[in-house]
Amino acid sequence: MNTNGNTATGRSFFEDMLGKGNWDLAEEILAPDIVMHHPSSPQPVAGANNVVSFLGAFRAGFPDMAMKVEFAFGDGQMVAVRWRMSGTHTETLFGIPPSGKSVNVAGISLLRFTKGKVVEDWVSEDSLGLMQQIGVIPTMG
Repeated sequence: MNTNGNTATGRSFFEDMLGKGNWDLAEEILAPDIVMHHPSSPQPVAGANNVVSFLGAFRAGFPDMAMKVEFAFGDGQMVAVRWRMSGTHTETLFGIPPSGKSVNVAGISLLRFTKGKVVEDWVSEDSLGLMQQIGVIPTMG
């Protein structure tokens, strides 16, 4: 198994494809039958086109989105990626009107690879912090 190659692909998934909106990379990064488990979706997002559409809608809410991989490491077919997203909520985000507020949100994704492509993604992110930062949920204190 090519753990180093998978780790590099995991970095590219976040920094290049999602962070820069380079959706042309999807074909080389995502397996056609990828399944993404994301806290913002009540059901798993299945299929590369649906994952790109879901991530594209997320990115649309933050047109200046930047993704930084803080660390990534792998073991066989599994790669863990700690990432940080920053951006300004200037467009509608899944029905939430733009707040104009800047956000900084951390998350971890566990990526499972087959033949060098992501076939499954388990996302854990600070969704509460994101909603607080854009003003949808009040902060305590």
